[in-house]
Amino acid sequence: MVGKTSETAPMALVLLAAGASRRFGENKLLYPINGKPMYRYMADMGENMGDVFQEKIVVTGYDEIIRDLSARNWTVVENREPEAGISRSVALGVKAIRERLLQGAICFAVCDQPYLTEATCRKFLREWSGSGYGLGSLAFGEQEGNPAVFSDRYWEELEHLTGDRGGRQVLRRHREDVFFYQASDARELKDMDRKL
Repeated sequence: MVGKTSETAPMALVLLAAGASRRFGENKLLYPINGKPMYRYMADMGENMGDVFQEKIVVTGYDEIIRDLSARNWTVVENREPEAGISRSVALGVKAIRERLLQGAICFAVCDQPYLTEATCRKFLREWSGSGYGLGSLAFGEQEGNPAVFSDRYWEELEHLTGDRGGRQVLRRHREDVFFYQASDARELKDMDRKL
């Protein structure tokens, strides 16, 4: 447990919503699932967890998401270069958080996991906060997924990532400091790369 964290340290949510959706064939974040755009599942969860997250930031280049979440009091960070890879969105999110928080933790979430439950997310973050580990990841068996959480010890490293690989690079480099929380259903980790 290298990067010890405090249970009372502030936590921010960074919602990554700038992907190009190449495999999906259209902007999957706006694709309706049960009548609701896919991105709204994670956005709604973030709002419901206002007692957990002191800051809520969305990184996106989509005007519809910018308009919607701006009106719902999210801080919007624009990324109009999805081709630069997810690392750019991560770095932009960290930079925005550093302007607001001097210490604490960042929880990164993606917008294409509509089956992730609030109960699982809350339990994961609560147990991670008390674990003493500096990093955390949701998992199901051997499969690792999102969300992932990073104490301030790793913020600078996140800002210097490159290419189309995000914070998972940091988790792999510091396995000894990663807390894994097991979801009860593999479906919660499923990202929607294909239409239903």
